[in-house]
Amino acid sequence: MRYSEELADLSSRVHLFVADGLHLAFDVNSGSLYDLDEVAWELVLYYLECGDWEEASLNTARRFGAREAADALAELQKLAAAGLFFSPGEEWPHYAPGKELGLKALCLNIAHECNLACKYCFVPENVRAQETIMSEETIKAALDLLLHETPYQNLTVDFFGGEPLLNFEGVKFAVEYALREGANKKWKFTVTTNTLLLGEEELSFFKEHDFSYVLSCDGRPWVHDAYRVTPGGCGTSQIVADRLRDFINAGAAPEYYVRGTFTRNNLDFTKDVLYLADLGAESISLEPVVASPGVPYALREEDLPELQAEYYRLARVLRQQERKGKGIAFYHYDLDLSGGPCVAKRLTGCGAGYQYLTVTPAGEIYPCHQLVGHQEYLMGHVDRGITAPQLQEKLQKAHIFRKKECTYCWARFLCGGGCHAQAVLNGGDLLHPYPPSCDIMRARLQGALYYQALQNNIVEEGDRHRPSA
Repeated sequence: MRYSEELADLSSRVHLFVADGLHLAFDVNSGSLYDLDEVAWELVLYYLECGDWEEASLNTARRFGAREAADALAELQKLAAAGLFFSPGEEWPHYAPGKELGLKALCLNIAHECNLACKYCFVPENVRAQETIMSEETIKAALDLLLHETPYQNLTVDFFGGEPLLNFEGVKFAVEYALREGANKKWKFTVTTNTLLLGEEELSFFKEHDFSYVLSCDGRPWVHDAYRVTPGGCGTSQIVADRLRDFINAGAAPEYYVRGTFTRNNLDFTKDVLYLADLGAESISLEPVVASPGVPYALREEDLPELQAEYYRLARVLRQQERKGKGIAFYHYDLDLSGGPCVAKRLTGCGAGYQYLTVTPAGEIYPCHQLVGHQEYLMGHVDRGITAPQLQEKLQKAHIFRKKECTYCWARFLCGGGCHAQAVLNGGDLLHPYPPSCDIMRARLQGALYYQALQNNIVEEGDRHRPSA
């Protein structure tokens, strides 16, 4: 028997889970995913308990026979020798991104005011009360900062809010200024909008400049209208549905996502995905609500079993839709297990604070849009640049090898250490992920891996399949 620390290291290399009868093994470091038969499954379980292949094989043989155990052992050890199973990977304990990861993206909160009053809005009350839009001077200074600091040719600007189309003139000015002053750069522009102001003029401009879109709709009318309401409390599902249909039917963009939020009141969100697909959406993202513990609609620990089952149900439904020729690109199930992100991205996640910055209408710089208004995370001003280099350094160093909770977590390379904002806004800090967020992330990633496993093996509702090794 090996020491417990060695066994913990083994369990951090391979993650086992059962999804609708499939016995799946995910090799963390290589990104390999396997369907195991019953013999191989038992063999790996024993190995994780004792840390010795021969002992594990003897225990497996008592139940399945020596020949079956030996065959399974040979196959698994062959994979291990090729670096595809229980692969040790690498460690960068002194890794500090920043030198190789420079500034490449800005989120311009081009309007803090909004024409909706969504009940789950994460923007602080004091920020929403400002009702300000970004001036041309601030836009210029923000883009000048990006052009001065970036080492890259490909740059991204996200127009965010509030509702960015309340400052459509500012959006147009920003695009024209970026293309003029950064004429030698390749620009990618994205707009996140609730669609209420998305008219012909806006669509024409966005199409001309090859914008990507994030279009907000939570799904079924009763789900959407529960939270996405006007300041007077009226629901907006009908007008949003009409706008989405018009947008999609017009073929207005090659790259878009209809993005919704689910709460504990609609844990059956697969139905919302199908509702959005019926509107014509082919690219969809549904995110768990960002909310403080105790808020009635916040996800709770007791919701996790139902949430996990729903992510599995979504995987089955997506594959069934594909078989019908009605494929849906679900954002969080688009995992590239064979290649995936570069090492730096695997260790650091979103890069908030050094690759990616958010700028407010007042010109203040924050690591990301969720931290806007939280003065302890104010990084500087577009007129002065970064004035809190110590904060930027802390963000750079907050990678998974400095987070104790990530050390033995099987999802560490897929999530990059979790969301900094959710950690610090829920009583934690940059080096300690928020546990409920981690639980939700692992549930979603298991759904994504199950979706991958079903690629060549459609499982109907109620069916159970256990493929051979």
